[in-house]
Amino acid sequence: MIGKLLRRNRILGDREAELRARERELLDRLGTAFARFGADVDADDIKHFNQAREQLNGLFLLVIAGEFNSGKSSFINALLGERVLPEGVTPTTDRINVLKWGETVSDELVEAYLLERTHPSPVLRDISIVDTPGTNAVLREHEELTRDYVPRSDLVLFVTSADRPFTESERGFLEQIRAWGKKIVFIVNKIDILGGEDDRTTVLKFVRENGAALLGEEPLVFPVSARDAMQARAANDEAMWARSGFREVEEFLLTTLDQQERIRLKLLNPLNVGLKLAAKYKDTAFERLKLLAEDVSTLQNIDQQLAAFHGEMLKDFGPRQGRLDALLNEMEVRGLNFFDETIRFGKIRELMNTEGVRRDFERVVVGDTPRLIDEEVGRVIDWIVERNLKLWQDITAYIERRQINRHRDGMIGEVGRGFNYNRQALLDSIGRAAGEAVGGFNREAEARKLADEVRGASGVTMLAGAGVGLGVLMTAMLTGAAADITGITMAATLAATGLYVIPARRRSAKAEFQKKIEEVRARLSEALTRQVHGAVQDSQEKVNESIAPYRRFVQVQQQELNEARGELVVAEDALLRLRTEIGG
Repeated sequence: MIGKLLRRNRILGDREAELRARERELLDRLGTAFARFGADVDADDIKHFNQAREQLNGLFLLVIAGEFNSGKSSFINALLGERVLPEGVTPTTDRINVLKWGETVSDELVEAYLLERTHPSPVLRDISIVDTPGTNAVLREHEELTRDYVPRSDLVLFVTSADRPFTESERGFLEQIRAWGKKIVFIVNKIDILGGEDDRTTVLKFVRENGAALLGEEPLVFPVSARDAMQARAANDEAMWARSGFREVEEFLLTTLDQQERIRLKLLNPLNVGLKLAAKYKDTAFERLKLLAEDVSTLQNIDQQLAAFHGEMLKDFGPRQGRLDALLNEMEVRGLNFFDETIRFGKIRELMNTEGVRRDFERVVVGDTPRLIDEEVGRVIDWIVERNLKLWQDITAYIERRQINRHRDGMIGEVGRGFNYNRQALLDSIGRAAGEAVGGFNREAEARKLADEVRGASGVTMLAGAGVGLGVLMTAMLTGAAADITGITMAATLAATGLYVIPARRRSAKAEFQKKIEEVRARLSEALTRQVHGAVQDSQEKVNESIAPYRRFVQVQQQELNEARGELVVAEDALLRLRTEIGG
């Protein structure tokens, strides 16, 4: 085991510059992937990530952490051989203390809550020791300072007290440290207060077993007495120094934790921070993509409703058009019978009376057809208007149901609030557009507008301004044509050519009448069909216009998240391989 460790450290020493360069490149790539999340990246995550990258070239950071009153400050003072830090039964450390080597003792506040101290202790020549505020104290801001500083550490010495080792709150804090991939060494302080060797063995076994369960491997555990160590320093008592347990700690820091091992841990620090954040944001991207899948489903359902609306309109229009055809067919049959009865030898005198023929034609052939056509066209128009309104009502109801369920799936932690806000705002915009379309729907105005469009499309616009019904305008074309055929034209023909032309003129009149009927039918069908398609297209355009920002957001986010997740996967894989190579 020792030989393997030595070989690994020798390799690390020979390749340190190369490994640092590769790691820096991978971390830069990871930073680019994080940038794809924009403002939604947690500010603390970026801060920890950047600090870890900066630490790659800094001094080795040994962070001392633990609960309030576990003896962290006294442990550091004993290690340095001098009371550099204040000690007491109340919280004495209210800031981060970074202890570095210096020829003289000094202190300088370099950041808010970050005090840099220098001391000429040999332990500090290659290692910077960080004293953190105690956790599980009344002053919660002190605990936050410690939690915030942990990601910078290259190695954590976790101090627990022999009279209350490995408490539940300590376990929770250790899980957070472990989540950053930090190497943890346990210091069991105040070992001198235990009654005997059996108690000491029991406590150390308890810490080792719980530490192994938490870390996945048996940790290093050093039993110490900071009080005995300080007394040994003061009395220059080597035996007491050995009994205090600090000789093993000092040997670990100065010998076992040699230059090569410090390089290894230094390389692993930013690498593990990067891996933790890569896993977090990879999961975040996955959760967002799942959320966007629901949005894709929303858009697809709206598209399906639009397609169904189009199909239903065309399907339902057939029978309505058939009823108009039936009215014109009935009129056509009456007209043909009228010509058979009117254009014959026995009716020559009546045929000379153009106005009389016109009146008879209007009474017998036209009848109430104008009213029936107007009523049927009105029903078609009402149907178009109602179906258009129903479409918007259906979309409004669907969006309202979507909005009720929109918070069912939460985002991971605090990540994605901006993303979620934009997504919800765009989803809300569809609901508002649909609600405004329904709320501002003027059925009478829509029907009147549609009727005017049908008139214009039917080729009778010139008469539309007189307030005449569509049916009247349509049948006026037929009535005028019939008067020409049966009256003036017939009279002139008889005078010029004689009676033998009556059968021929009857056939001609009937053919002309059928032609006019077909023309009216075609115009009316074309006008109404055009309006049905126009209503469908207009509704689709309005709906698509209202959801366009939402659709673009979903498409862009899907593309960016897939790309970001792909980059995170690639970077994570490369970091894992590098960690294996370093020996993490």
